[in-house]
Amino acid sequence: MTRRRSPRWIVEATAWGLGLVLLVGIGATQAIEPPREVVELATPVVREPLREQLEPAEPSPPPAPAPPPPPARNAATPDLDVSAVLGPPPGPQFDPRPERTAAPADRWALLVGVQDYRPPTVDTIGSAQDVRFIADALVASGWRADQIRVLTDEQVTGRALREGMAWLAERSRPGTFALFHYSGHVKQHGGQSESLWPVDRDFVRDREVTAALSRATGKLWVDIAGCEAASFLDGLPNDRVLFSGSSKAVEKSYEYPPWGMSVWTGLLFDLGLRQGQADADGDGRTTMGEALRWSTYYAQAITLGQQPYGRQTPQVAGDPVLGWTLADPPA
Repeated sequence: MTRRRSPRWIVEATAWGLGLVLLVGIGATQAIEPPREVVELATPVVREPLREQLEPAEPSPPPAPAPPPPPARNAATPDLDVSAVLGPPPGPQFDPRPERTAAPADRWALLVGVQDYRPPTVDTIGSAQDVRFIADALVASGWRADQIRVLTDEQVTGRALREGMAWLAERSRPGTFALFHYSGHVKQHGGQSESLWPVDRDFVRDREVTAALSRATGKLWVDIAGCEAASFLDGLPNDRVLFSGSSKAVEKSYEYPPWGMSVWTGLLFDLGLRQGQADADGDGRTTMGEALRWSTYYAQAITLGQQPYGRQTPQVAGDPVLGWTLADPPA
C-alpha cells in the first residue's frame, strides 16, 4: 500500500490553524453542554481519513524549499508565542529497535470508542471514528483483522469492556504484542479515582483497568484518549508495558470537529504514523518514539490557548524501546 504524504508546510499550517476552531473537551466529570456555536459541529460528518482533509484537491508539483516560518502563534490566543512556551518541535533522536518483533499471528488489539452515549450524557464527536481509523491502520500494517476486537457505542457496556480486557490479557503471552486503546469520556469520582465511561454507566474503575491488563504477560501498549487520561498510569507502565495518554491526570482532552476525531488520535495515528509527518530524521520510517514525541508536542501547541480548561499535555511512560512501527511491533 502506497503511503500518501502531505507536504510538511500543509501540516504546519493546519496545526496552527486549529486554534481558529473551538476544540470540544471530552470526558468531563459531569456532562458538559457544548457552547451553542459548537453544537452544529458535534456530529462527525467528516468520515474520510484525516489525510484526505489535509491534501490539496489537485496534485501539485513539489514545493520549493520554504523560507523559515514566522514565529509560531496560537490563534486562540494571538499574543501567545507557542515556540517560546514549548520550544522547537522535536528533532531526530535515537530510538532503539526491539530485539524481537511480533509476527502478525502474535498481534492482538482491543479498540474501544464510545461516541453515542445514552442521555443525559453528552456524546463525543469522534471516539468511534478514532477506533475505526486505528483498526484500518493496523490492518494496513499487516495485522490480522480477526485478531482485532472493536467495540463502539452501544456495544461498550461495562461488562463488554471488562470481558474485552480479559480477552486481550489472555492472549498476551511472551512473544506477543497487544494494544488496548480507549476513546471516550472518563468519569471522575471525587478526585480519588477515575473510570472508563461505558454507555450503561457501569463505570470501569482505574484500578480495575490496571488489574485486568496487568494479567498480560507479553508486550503491551495501553493508549487512552480521554480527559484525565494519565490517571490510568498507576501500576501499568514498566519495561514491558508502554502507556500513552492524551492528557495529564488534571487536564481535559480535546476533539477536532472537522476531523471527526480526537486531537490525540488524529495526530498520533494519522498525521504522525500513517502519513509519516513525525519522521524527524527523514528516513521514511516513522518510529513509535518519533510519533509519540511529535504528537505530544503538537497536541500541546494546538490546544495551548484553550479556555477555560487550558491545554492538554499527553503523557508517555514505560517501555523505553521505541524504535518500532505498527508493522514491526516488539515481542
